[in-house]
This record gives sequence, C-alpha cells and structure tokens, in this order.
Amino acid sequence: MRSVRISVSAYGKYMGNFKGWAWNADHGFTFSEMMDLVNRANVVDTRMEFSNGLLIGLFWEESVFQNWWQLGNGGQALKQFAAGFGQIERHTLGIMNALYAQKRFKYTSEMMINDPFISVCATVDYLRYLRGCFKNSTKQQILKNYGGAGNGGSTSVDKKVNQWLACESILLHAQGDYSEETITKALTAAEPNNAANIQYVVDSNN
Repeated sequence: MRSVRISVSAYGKYMGNFKGWAWNADHGFTFSEMMDLVNRANVVDTRMEFSNGLLIGLFWEESVFQNWWQLGNGGQALKQFAAGFGQIERHTLGIMNALYAQKRFKYTSEMMINDPFISVCATVDYLRYLRGCFKNSTKQQILKNYGGAGNGGSTSVDKKVNQWLACESILLHAQGDYSEETITKALTAAEPNNAANIQYVVDSNN
C-alpha cells in the first residue's frame, strides 16, 4: 500500500490541533500502517469483541495514530501521565503489570513509546484485563472503564465510546475494502474534531 508521510514543517506543528494533537510524521502512522500493527497485535481471545476496527477508532480518537505522550495545551509532552496510541496512564500500566499475569510484556510508558507494536499490545492486553475483571459487564461498559473510568471509576466517557463503536461499525461493514472514502468516514465518526488530520493518514487499499 502507498504510505503517506507529511512533513510537519510543511503544515505547521500543531495544525488541526485538538486536545493538543496534530499529526506529526516523527511519531505518527498512516491508516494502513496502523491497521498492520493492529493485525499483528490483536491476536488474543478477545479480538472478536474488541475488533481491529474498534482499536482503530480508539487510537484515532485518543492520539490521531501517534505513538506519543499525552500533550498539554501547548503541545508539550506530559510524560508523567499517559502514553502510546491508546493513551494509557502510567499508574494503570503499574496496576496491569502487578495484577495481570497474562500480559505479554511488563509494560512501561517508555517501552511503549519506543516500540509501536508494544504500544498496541498494551491496549489489547488492558482491554483483555478489564474483560477478566468485569466478566458480567457489557462491551460498552468495559470500553467506558478503559476510556476514563479505569477499574470501575465514574468518569463520563459515553460520547467517545459511542464514537469508537461507530468507527468500528463502518470498518466492519467495509469487510477489508478500505477506500479513502471509507477511511475518511470511519475516522470522522471516531472523532470529528480530528478531521483536519485525516488527509495525512489516508492511504487506501484501492
């Protein structure tokens, strides 16, 4: 597939900024690159419930396909907080490392930033960990826990969870035929506020 790489200097470092995010070629990935990582990492027994399409929506909303640190309002890296495509909190990684023997790596934020495959694995393993902790919870509740409620917290994240699920529905319906139109529609559903960044990551299989 054609890989689209856009020079940051050509567009301005924070063009399309939302929550501090603008796609940056130094640590940003295109749609097909992201899907390849997801295909390789999402191989555990929860892959049907937490599908590749769902992960794509989650990663786009959380980080615009960037394996990077949480950003402040000025775009500065907040290394003490969240990291990676799925923006997992540092303390959450510690909980998963201590309580989840089935994890594939002993995760650290730095390890995730240095290896995009491990970053994707961390999100897959955390979702699997949450499914094990909350066996009777719905898929939507597990995603709410991931998205801001941690291990059963109360942060309201209904809107972004619904956006992830909308993206998933579009990509599942496409059945692997990821045209530029489909990619644009799916990523817009995942986070409309990130629409200005879609042009940097669209690379279809048509």
